Amino acid sequence: MKPDLSRRQFLVHSAGVAGALGLGGHRVHAGVGPDRSLRLGFIGLGDRGRHLLNSLLRWQGDSADAKIEIRALCDVHPQRLKRCLTMVRDGVPVKTRGKQQPELANPDGGRRAGSNVSVQGFTNYRELLDCRDVDIVFIATPVHLHADHAICALGAGKHVYLEKPLAGTVHDCQKLKAECQNAEAKGLTFQVGFQRRYNPRYEKSIAYLQGGELGAPLFMRAQWHATGNSPKDKPWIFRREKSGDIVVEQACHQFDIFNWVFQSVPRRVCGLGGVSRYDDQPPGRDTLDHYGLILEYPGGAKVHFSHLSFSVPERRFSGIYELAFAADGGVDLANAQAWSRDGTSRRLEAPRGNDTQLALQAFLQCVRTGQRTIANIDVAYSATMTSLLAQRALDSGRTVEWSDLGAG
Repeated sequence: MKPDLSRRQFLVHSAGVAGALGLGGHRVHAGVGPDRSLRLGFIGLGDRGRHLLNSLLRWQGDSADAKIEIRALCDVHPQRLKRCLTMVRDGVPVKTRGKQQPELANPDGGRRAGSNVSVQGFTNYRELLDCRDVDIVFIATPVHLHADHAICALGAGKHVYLEKPLAGTVHDCQKLKAECQNAEAKGLTFQVGFQRRYNPRYEKSIAYLQGGELGAPLFMRAQWHATGNSPKDKPWIFRREKSGDIVVEQACHQFDIFNWVFQSVPRRVCGLGGVSRYDDQPPGRDTLDHYGLILEYPGGAKVHFSHLSFSVPERRFSGIYELAFAADGGVDLANAQAWSRDGTSRRLEAPRGNDTQLALQAFLQCVRTGQRTIANIDVAYSATMTSLLAQRALDSGRTVEWSDLGAG
């Protein structure tokens, strides 16, 4: 398997994006330098945690420039932990969603196993954080645990990659933001898993849209239409107090994109939702299976957004997209395609690349260089608080103002 981008392409690409967005370019610490191996730990080995682990295992196997060592894994499920430990020690990607990825191989055809042989396993995340040979922690636990786990990891002096969203409550978001600001001042790197910030198509589309050729963005239409209920092996996702509901746990990605396009947070949000197809499936469920929202941004720009879990598996009904309308044309962000008002269209040239892999590599590069991440605490705070604003609008059935959150 070849990397999506060469190391040189990746570094140039990352630097250009950071400068264009003004989000990740300034240094927050001296960095650890290019030669030292980075020692990684993982907390949470469910579907997303295994996906992060697989991405780094593949990169480690493909690239001599990776210089990473996976030193510790943690999960509360002993069997899941055991399986991941075995596969990491053998240098084999972990099975996820029923599909086994191919073995990682060295150029000479042998399996790459040596660099991870000493990996340790834990069922208590605090024991992993006590490991002196772990520099960096990747956290992919249920949403209601994000704030506590990230705060403890930062307090233990670890660089942290936290899966999205930032947290499940306003209080936890504010608390974690303060802790991150303190941690950055002490030289730690923090990034949240808003990987679309690293997706070349979104980067190119939004840079073009904000460049002014089409005029200011005025309106967006977006959807997240899934064709089935969430996996039943994730019972926490159906419990609102643990996941924040689909409007927080899932849709935070698209709220981040809306904020990115309009370079702001929304002034106010209104919407309605409910459970129409999956009532009490699984038993005890208290999360939505559909809703619709209107978000208003400063200057009057609007977003119409629909999100549901019972779509028809056909392109006119299903899928995730964001269409941005400007005075003189529009842009399909996910596909990096622009239209002018006369109906002509053109592809925006964007390199291909896996956004999760690019996000992980960019994070580790920031640890090395001391640069601030693009998907930093400020970006994550704005996106997650937008999710919580939308949640409050759906709960109340009324229009909710940003100021009602006390978000600052």
